[in-house]
Amino acid sequence: MTTEVVSTFFSHCEDKYVEEENICELFLEIVDELNKKLESFQFPAAIKCIYNPTIYARNTFEKYVKKYCNTIKPIMFFGMNPGPFGMSQTGVPFGEVSSVRDWLRIQGPVGKPPVEIVTRPVRGFDCTRTEISGKRFWGLLKEICGTPEKFFETSFVYNYLNQQWMKNNGCNLTPGDFKVSEMKALYEICDPVFIRVLELYQVQTIVAIGKFCEARAQKAIEEYLPSKSKIIKVLYLPHPSPRTVNNNDWDKKAIEYLRKYDLLKYYSG
Repeated sequence: MTTEVVSTFFSHCEDKYVEEENICELFLEIVDELNKKLESFQFPAAIKCIYNPTIYARNTFEKYVKKYCNTIKPIMFFGMNPGPFGMSQTGVPFGEVSSVRDWLRIQGPVGKPPVEIVTRPVRGFDCTRTEISGKRFWGLLKEICGTPEKFFETSFVYNYLNQQWMKNNGCNLTPGDFKVSEMKALYEICDPVFIRVLELYQVQTIVAIGKFCEARAQKAIEEYLPSKSKIIKVLYLPHPSPRTVNNNDWDKKAIEYLRKYDLLKYYSG
């Protein structure tokens, strides 16, 4: 028998709505609680170094949240975790430097993680490497929306996990690289948090970026929010990573998916 999550954010409010000006502050509290809970997770031995940009890049992460995630959002674009040359540098999901600085108009100081791998230095907005996934993702939204304000009228981007995981040599690892049995405790931490974010922003449609996120969203809703399992839509979008097989012309494919889902109407005009 599953237990449905009842958000503590709504316990004091009869209609289960929260004042919009408080949304970003409540979201930041959720993030801090998640970070605290992750301290108890027993990481697989293969993970030798962890970067958490919601901590050391807090300045720019908060700018993203307060500037763009401060109202109810019916659509969530759902990513897995920070990339080495994206969010790990800027604190913004899919945060390729030029896209964050020039289109989202976010910039600021970025600190350092407690332990830094020489081959994966955190240089913040001085990073000269391009995160292709982020460049493709935000580049597509710039193409179809024109301005970030148009996208964020209805939508926002949320990552399942705040951490980037690496081997000793800096090779990237993700939750999807491990057996389900190794990640069970992580899912028990992150799934309820994901549900709280859905409730906070009153999300109706999840655009899951990649198969991992599609499966995780479906399973979390089924287990922790079963009454909404047929109400909240989980839609699949291919991940923009160049590592994904047959991923040429990702932007054209992504537009076709958004057109099929009848979502383009929210971003154009």
